[in-house]
Amino acid sequence: MVATMSNALVAYFSASGVTATVAEKLAKEIGAELFQIEPEAPDTNADLDWRHKKSRSAAEMNDRGSRPAIRFNLEDRGP
Repeated sequence: MVATMSNALVAYFSASGVTATVAEKLAKEIGAELFQIEPEAPDTNADLDWRHKKSRSAAEMNDRGSRPAIRFNLEDRGP
């Protein structure tokens, strides 16, 4: 049995694609709209290397207030 939710939205951020796969399955299962949160500047492999102290991901893990600008807002997604 597939449960559906009216006006439901699954918003996700996925740098490697793992979260995207889960979000897509969830949205399909519950009949929700899917919205990908994307950084304004695309991530490079160096950005995602959490072992390097100066990478974007390391900076974000160490400073909860540090987050990249996002490419689109929910309001930008259209009707």
